[in-house]
Amino acid sequence: MKKVVDMLTWAKDACLYWMHKNHKRDMNLWVFGCWGGNKYADNAKYLFEYINENYPPIRAVWITAKTEIIDTLANAGFEAYLADTELAEKVLRQAGVAFFTNSLNDFGMHPYLNGAKICALFHGVGFKNELRELDNQNTLKAKLKGLKHAIYDLSYTDYIFTTSQFAREKFYRQQYNAKLNSIILTGQPRNDALFDESGKPFPAERTILYLPTFRENKEGQIRLEKVINDLLTYSELNDLLKNYGYTLLIKPHYLTKVHKEKRLSNIQVLNDSDVTDVQKLLAKVGMLITDYSSAIGDFALLNRPIIFYSYDLEDYCQNSHMDPAYLSILHETYVKNKEELYATLSKIFQEKIDYHNTVESINLYLNEQTLRNGGYCRNVCQYLFENENIK
Repeated sequence: MKKVVDMLTWAKDACLYWMHKNHKRDMNLWVFGCWGGNKYADNAKYLFEYINENYPPIRAVWITAKTEIIDTLANAGFEAYLADTELAEKVLRQAGVAFFTNSLNDFGMHPYLNGAKICALFHGVGFKNELRELDNQNTLKAKLKGLKHAIYDLSYTDYIFTTSQFAREKFYRQQYNAKLNSIILTGQPRNDALFDESGKPFPAERTILYLPTFRENKEGQIRLEKVINDLLTYSELNDLLKNYGYTLLIKPHYLTKVHKEKRLSNIQVLNDSDVTDVQKLLAKVGMLITDYSSAIGDFALLNRPIIFYSYDLEDYCQNSHMDPAYLSILHETYVKNKEELYATLSKIFQEKIDYHNTVESINLYLNEQTLRNGGYCRNVCQYLFENENIK
């Protein structure tokens, strides 16, 4: 029954999308949304603010499902409307360019954008394979699914803006309706936060950020929680950090259960309320510890140490279908337990380990050589101005 309801809903949405097709659009009206309308963040946020600051002729409008975001943007002098309202619908019907991070649902239940130039910024470039990459595209089921997406697809795009040839080919395999020549290498707008106006990274503080990936299965998440809570009581690690003047900041997913009462002087837990912008946090920290997060591509731009605390590598790769390329970036800074983490940190502090091989391996996959010094918002804008004849 659920499949029938889902199919009927899709058919209704597809009809609405095609019934409201409009090619007579204002190419100087650009709309932005992200994370299903529930956040003001990520690549869309940075590009939205850049447009407002640098291109007054462009009318930039944010669409959101949250009234508190409307208030925040109004107070900052930006134009924003609540999704699925008459005002939002009017803007969407007229907009010539639209940017999303997740899908067309970033603009509400019924995005009236057929005829606009739809641009995907997405929210990270990593090594995880998506479902379409794993399906055999020669089966009848896959062909029917492809036909369905050709008729109406919430991830339909005219352009995808990304960071490297590896990412370009990956998005081409992942996304229905994507054309290879419309996947453009510009860098991610959010990574402008990592550099000053001259293209230099901001100075690093003596902090280390541990950014673990949320595990989708219950057993994996329980194990992750144990790993984090063990670190919170790891007095030997705390002493090492103290001796070298570093603080370890642990930023878990909000659903991860952490024993916050167990605090050591140089190991701290960050809540979502403590981190309003992850990119600005990444810009300041001196080292990153993670596992499978796409944040590695962002942080590698800074040429600072990255430790892979991938204690469940075999299980995770099997369950989450990581691209084989992921294994090739695991060098001297890959650790499997807290004791190896301690030893690796000690070597980095003493400059007895070369972390540059890891960083360069990541950059070779995820960041083109010409896209490692900022200017990413500018790149996106210049491409659209030149190729869509926007003045």
